[in-house]
Amino acid sequence: MFRYKFCPNWVTNVPLYWYLQKSHYVKLCGAIIIMPKTTPDIALTFIKLRSSLSKPLYMQLYEQLRDGVLNGMLKLGDRLPASRALAKDLQVSRNTVNLAYEQLCLEGYFNSKTGAGTYVCEQGDELVPKKNRDTLTTPTVTKQFQPKINVRPWEKYIEFDTDYEPFQPFRIALPSLEYFPFDTWSRLTSNVYKEIHRYHLGYDSGQGYEPLRAAIASHLRINRSIQCDASQVVIVNGSRQGLHLCMELFMQPGMECWMEDPGYSSVKAAMLRFGGKICPVPISENGLDIQYAVEHYPEAKLAYVTPSHQFPLGITMPLLERMKLLRHAEKKGMLIIEDDYDSEFRYNGRPFPALKGLDTQGHVVYIGTFSKVLFPALRIGYVVMPHKEMAHELTKIKAVTDRQSPVIEQAVLAAFIEQGHFARHLRKMRILYKKHQDELIDLFTKHLGDRVEIHANDAGMHFVLRIVQKKDLQKIKKHLHGSGVMLRPLDDFALMHKDEHAFLIGFTGLTSKVMEKAVLKIKDVLL
Repeated sequence: MFRYKFCPNWVTNVPLYWYLQKSHYVKLCGAIIIMPKTTPDIALTFIKLRSSLSKPLYMQLYEQLRDGVLNGMLKLGDRLPASRALAKDLQVSRNTVNLAYEQLCLEGYFNSKTGAGTYVCEQGDELVPKKNRDTLTTPTVTKQFQPKINVRPWEKYIEFDTDYEPFQPFRIALPSLEYFPFDTWSRLTSNVYKEIHRYHLGYDSGQGYEPLRAAIASHLRINRSIQCDASQVVIVNGSRQGLHLCMELFMQPGMECWMEDPGYSSVKAAMLRFGGKICPVPISENGLDIQYAVEHYPEAKLAYVTPSHQFPLGITMPLLERMKLLRHAEKKGMLIIEDDYDSEFRYNGRPFPALKGLDTQGHVVYIGTFSKVLFPALRIGYVVMPHKEMAHELTKIKAVTDRQSPVIEQAVLAAFIEQGHFARHLRKMRILYKKHQDELIDLFTKHLGDRVEIHANDAGMHFVLRIVQKKDLQKIKKHLHGSGVMLRPLDDFALMHKDEHAFLIGFTGLTSKVMEKAVLKIKDVLL
């Protein structure tokens, strides 16, 4: 017997769904309809019956359905169409369908219950030849045509960035989701959906949701000393898309590009993808070694930098070095791409203004993201261009590939920033991450002592752990990954300027207990 509960205060003309025990209830325009929970019927588009053959139609249908089970077109548990519906689709008598279904039920391929429908029998697995079972869910690629795939020299730089990434100890850029204000986010999302009819739900501006762009501009003015307005901001699907769009907009074939070495791998992929020539520049105690770059690559027209927290070494570029870089850009007509990927997390002292905030001549493009400060699945980043005309050009390139970023998530994020939740969350995370960093440093000191050197920074979500004795870091990484600990050797991010003794250690998103267990696993490998 169905159970139901009458719920007052219906929303007019809006379908409402409940799942109560084994039924769905739909309230639509004042009527309550009780609908049994069902599995959607499978479309039998592979069935082809021919009346011109001497073989009876019911036998043709029987054989094709049986073969569908054996070759994987019909999966275990799939629900077959009702006999009346299938007979109508195939333009045959209902008796033809019933005869085929009955025979398949007798042979154990199908299972039929009055009122529940006809299903591919779960015990039918025993009827499938063993050699076919492993291929039921993975169709083989036909050998008749395999188009030639272009050689992609940049592909090696995204080796680690295409797969599902589990939450593992010491993975870098892993936010502490346990402390994210999901209740607040859920309430804001609910409010957006309640007012969804007020939003433009057609194709919106490819530049992004205007209130979010305005909120970002206000945040940058207050926190990063960047004077900009909404017309200069372009919303992108994460900073990585922003980087690729910028390279597509500005890169000329053979253009020399200063690249921090070691540095962010996705930038190298973007530079190569659009015809640039990577010019690896070592990292000094002041960040990008500008003197080295000028002497070795004087004709470069583009530079990629992370001055607030150099990735991956964590060095902050001093103010004098920032001014030196800007003067060189003005002299040579160079464009600078500033990636400010986690500048929000500074733990000691006042943060320097962003390089973009010091730029008065329009040489700096600024890229930021919410993936690390909120959660990676959000996939919202932004690019701040020197002026609105350039932002319009970037928008045109973005619109060619994905038209626009999803509006609903942008609206929720805009409210999250405007109502002060973003600023409060950042303050809380700064305190928490500083605590995590200090605890992890103490654990490494306690368990590994003089076997390691720790290079902690005043900002960011990771630090560098240098192994004193010479070890095969790739072998250590592989061994630890198998036991659930994620370490990235610094060499993974370097082109010319290698460091064969160091790992990157992410310290966010972890409890003290988890961190200590992981440190002990590293100790076991190093001993």
